[in-house]
Amino acid sequence: MAPKQQQPVFSFSANERVLCFHLEMLYEAKVLEVGEDDNGKPKYKIHYKGWKSSWDDWVGEDRIRKFTDENRELATTLAQQSKALHAGKSGNKPPKGKGLGGRGAGSDLSSARGSEERAAGTTTQSGRGPRRARDFELETDL
Repeated sequence: MAPKQQQPVFSFSANERVLCFHLEMLYEAKVLEVGEDDNGKPKYKIHYKGWKSSWDDWVGEDRIRKFTDENRELATTLAQQSKALHAGKSGNKPPKGKGLGGRGAGSDLSSARGSEERAAGTTTQSGRGPRRARDFELETDL
């Protein structure tokens, strides 16, 4: 007789309010379904609060936390750290406005030249413009 497989022990139940990691952030979520993966370990289908259902995901226990005050503080701390990190990155950008001889990024010269080049060549079936000769040579060598 084959040995009996152990049933997984589920730490969370359906309709339970939880916190769930998505990348490095911790978001409020709800357990929709409980199941097990191919290895017999518990997995949970969760819905992130305020997100479209297309973001619903099956996750393992390592990504879920109980909805406690301590874990909510962790989520707040992670959000603040992420906000500070992103603010620091955007602070190093050069100022917008005039550059390169007083012309803005979308000057008339650059867009006019591009449209002339596009009009001069023939378009492909997709309407994207002509292929570069080098790309065509690489394809024919294969």
